[in-house]
Amino acid sequence: MASDNSPALSLGEPLQVCDKQRKRAVRKRWILTGSTSAVLKTLTLPMLWAILALFSADLIELYFASRLGVEELTAMSFTLPFQATLFAFAIGLGIVVATRLTQAKEVEQLAAVSLIFTVLVGATLAAVIWLGLQPLLTLLGFAEFAAREQVWPTLERYMQYRLGAVVFFFIVMVVFGVLRAFGNMRGAAQLLVTFAGLQIVISAGLFTPWAHSALPLSGLERLGVAHFIAAVSACLYALYLLRIKENISLKVRLLSQRSRQAFRRLFRLFVPVVAMQLLTPLAQSLLMMIVASQGSDAVAAFGVVMRIEPLALLLPMVLTTSLPIFVGQNWAANKSLRVRRGIKQALAACLVWQSVIALVLFWGADMLGVGFCKQSFVSQSIELAMCILPVSYAALAGVMLYVSCCNAIGRSALALNVTLVRLFVLSLPGAYLGAQLNGFQGIVWALALANFVVGAWLLFRALNVQRRPQVLTMS
Repeated sequence: MASDNSPALSLGEPLQVCDKQRKRAVRKRWILTGSTSAVLKTLTLPMLWAILALFSADLIELYFASRLGVEELTAMSFTLPFQATLFAFAIGLGIVVATRLTQAKEVEQLAAVSLIFTVLVGATLAAVIWLGLQPLLTLLGFAEFAAREQVWPTLERYMQYRLGAVVFFFIVMVVFGVLRAFGNMRGAAQLLVTFAGLQIVISAGLFTPWAHSALPLSGLERLGVAHFIAAVSACLYALYLLRIKENISLKVRLLSQRSRQAFRRLFRLFVPVVAMQLLTPLAQSLLMMIVASQGSDAVAAFGVVMRIEPLALLLPMVLTTSLPIFVGQNWAANKSLRVRRGIKQALAACLVWQSVIALVLFWGADMLGVGFCKQSFVSQSIELAMCILPVSYAALAGVMLYVSCCNAIGRSALALNVTLVRLFVLSLPGAYLGAQLNGFQGIVWALALANFVVGAWLLFRALNVQRRPQVLTMS
């Protein structure tokens, strides 16, 4: 009886694999042949809610910190470069693993190796940041503020929970990238919404009077605990989606030659991708040093502005994850007209979006400033930034789309050059000069001007390229 049943059991798994491969092939053909606007809408809308939930959770966390006092708001703002670094590593890992899985023949073997690779990278990064936390914060200008306000012990415990959650958060982001690569946009969106929703609900619960009396934790510690619990829960849900919904086995022989080769390939792909992703956190760290020279209140205001910015740039950020899928596959299929059409539609949508956002933030700037902090300098600085910076986000959106499309068609060197010019040639030197001339207000004007200059330069370049029809323009 056992021998009679064994052939049926052995054939079941290959049939399932073939069925999944056929479904993925259908998705790919749809990207190449479907209506441009319909494809972009289907690829983008689920991610819109996912990214909105993720950045809203970060902003609400900062809002809870602001309710504790301007000292706690300032202390958390000093950690933003570290959080940006962790996010950059998570995004980089997601890109690397998704790229390898979509190219691999044996998806199950590589998926297990990729998760182990993710755990090792996450644990190593968390340990490095923890060991260098105090010296790095001192380098950012935290030491003088900490000595005056005595917030270091509380911030240290907050970072313990945040860094303890790194491995779980990385797994969530890697599975998110894998689900997107397999075309499961709904599952990927549900994963991020679940993580963000849990973080918001748990944070709110820990700030209730009952939790305040029952748990001997400081305010920042409560936020760290909420993030940790949400990351662990979302990690379990991510593994469920990977194993049950995508039917990917996670068994692996670590010492086999195939596993060692997979580790090496992941590492070779991981280094350049993460190096590119780390440019923004590095620039943020240097910018934080410039802002800190204007005082701790300027740091508090800057922290709020940096949390609002991703929400203001929500549509361009989502399009930088969905548009490259459309552009890359159509470019590889020599469908340059579809690529042109897709980029133009995405750019038009971003211009409309940023115009609306700029108006909303301009009219609501005073409410945002007072809502986050009633201290006059902090609230006025937030209001100033919300009146000036969003006007330049339309240009920044164009730059973001340009860079993501260049990466999608293999012109990573051009994308790198544009990023380096915007961050390290214009934004940082301009912010330093603006700080010397007019303090925090000078920094804000310099950042807005840098966005406009890079956007204008790319527009001029695109108009010149359009005169040569044989060359694809990124406009």
